[in-house]
Amino acid sequence: MTRLRSVLAAAAAAILITAGTAAGTASAAGADAAQAREPGCAHVVGNGYGYADIWNECGYTIFATVEVDGFDPPCIQIGPGATARIGLEPGDVPYYAYEC
Repeated sequence: MTRLRSVLAAAAAAILITAGTAAGTASAAGADAAQAREPGCAHVVGNGYGYADIWNECGYTIFATVEVDGFDPPCIQIGPGATARIGLEPGDVPYYAYEC
């Protein structure tokens, strides 16, 4: 009976370790995917000194802006499937776009 318990305990430990590793990998992949994809229709597709380009992936007109340190710039209108450029203060870096 002791040998059977040892085998079962080893098997259970192996299953728990494997399940924990798989869950950790899945949650790490989910976090990367969430950071790479902005929610909603507005997405930052490019930026440079003093500007950011926002793409509207939806089939209707939106108003959008970008998140920066400090005050966010005023919202701009972007047509369906279009990309629009929004002005930024010097040194601002857009973190993500969002609908207003």
